[in-house]
Amino acid sequence: MGKHFPILGTKTPEMLGREDILQNLFNELTKPTPSHISIVGPRFSGKSVILNGLIKKLNEQDSPFCGISYWDLGHQTPLSDEDFFHLMAYNLGNCLEKVDPEYGEYLKDKGAGYGEIREVIKALELNQQMVLMLWDGFDKPLGSGNLTRNLWDNLLNLCRQPGLRVVTCTRKELHKLIRDEQSVTSDFWGIFDGVSRVGVFEEKDIEEIIKVKAGLQLSAGARSELMNWTSGFPPLFLGLLNNILDAHDQGEVDNDAVNQAAGNACDKYSAILSRMWDDCTPSAQDLYVYLNKSGMTPVSEAGKSESRELVEKGFAREAGSKLFPGCRMLREYVRQEEPDIGSMARLFGSWESYRKNIRDLLQRRLSHIPRFDDRLFRLVEMAIKDIPEYPDYCLNNLTGIRDRALHLIWEREFGEGKKVPVEVVRYWTINPRSEHGMVKGMMNSDCWDVPADPLDQIRLLSLLTGSYRNFEARAKSVSKDSYVLIDAVHTFRNRAQHPDGQSIRVGVAAAALMACIELLACLEREIGN
Repeated sequence: MGKHFPILGTKTPEMLGREDILQNLFNELTKPTPSHISIVGPRFSGKSVILNGLIKKLNEQDSPFCGISYWDLGHQTPLSDEDFFHLMAYNLGNCLEKVDPEYGEYLKDKGAGYGEIREVIKALELNQQMVLMLWDGFDKPLGSGNLTRNLWDNLLNLCRQPGLRVVTCTRKELHKLIRDEQSVTSDFWGIFDGVSRVGVFEEKDIEEIIKVKAGLQLSAGARSELMNWTSGFPPLFLGLLNNILDAHDQGEVDNDAVNQAAGNACDKYSAILSRMWDDCTPSAQDLYVYLNKSGMTPVSEAGKSESRELVEKGFAREAGSKLFPGCRMLREYVRQEEPDIGSMARLFGSWESYRKNIRDLLQRRLSHIPRFDDRLFRLVEMAIKDIPEYPDYCLNNLTGIRDRALHLIWEREFGEGKKVPVEVVRYWTINPRSEHGMVKGMMNSDCWDVPADPLDQIRLLSLLTGSYRNFEARAKSVSKDSYVLIDAVHTFRNRAQHPDGQSIRVGVAAAALMACIELLACLEREIGN
């Protein structure tokens, strides 16, 4: 391992500590009926490291798997359902060619997809064999919004076969990453037996890590300061240990030496701290700032999701019924980097400043709106996360936002039956309104159900809200503003779905996201209560 602990780089470091997590994963995969597993943890927490440790442990001990396939979806990211199955077939073929060259060649063929995978999994079952797939970086294809309900249902069929088991790695629970409104109802998400969480190093992990360096001796005070500065979050903890090793090859290290090393480490690992801080929602950031000022807060008074965000990264810790601030490195970073929120010129005075700060502005505007529908809010939150780095991805879940908003509108306006009320029908069927194409069609068919096509639903909403000439508003709750905004979201959605080689600009993506946020604000006022 050399003098230093490996942290981040092009090669996945060797696993340090985490033996309890690894053993639990091993037990779940080697029991008589192995489980499908979802591993969840924040950025830089070491999920990929654990997957590599799992591969090593399964290869060294008795394992029920004839082959293990590691698929890095963060770099090999499928762009469609067909692409997903093609890449899945190729990765399976790579691992199975050592078991059966015929299987490997069959799956690595350019045309291989769902049908070929299913045949091979069935053949493995007949031979009483099983293959394990490890899907690292599964967030990226889920977050792209390019994959459909049909894919997840087909994957469900594959994963129900005894010949295949899957382990996924993501930063959040799977159901919180799905963008497509239809996909969320697939039974695929129910196959995973619980969630294995990865966060800060536990005390047992820390003891094992320190033992790796035989000459490293830390006093009790030094260990306390090491945890105060890093909270045991892997890259920060190991990075500070490396700074200590630079100055102390032999002899006992005291708390003063740790504090001195930490001064250099804060600057050295500021990029990691920046990414971790940016991953926090504005409300979690506000909670951290408050904790640093107040020293603590009762757990009951802190938001549950915000508390979990901070605790999993080591930015806060729970003790009894209280929440305390953690990670002195982050405290120093926030103190140095905290923007002057009162300076509009600094935040938005140039294009680069606007680009840098637009996500925070959108997130803070969203935080003003009461969370009246969790699913709709989560879809908008995921879209905001992709700006400014991935403006094309921002708009990939506008379909889900549009469809969820329409569902809520019709549920409020027309009830569960989603049928135009009699009094509205009576008004619409009077000339000149009866000459409108949509009204005429419903009259001819004698069907006043909300149409299935989303565009027709938006047209119906224009009539209901009085947004079309000769039609007065007959909506119980929804306003013209909601109609205009949902129509805008639909238009932006069409722009993203049919790019014709033209990429989405950051400013356009920001405009689309602001339309989504203000749509939520309108709906909260009109139907949220």
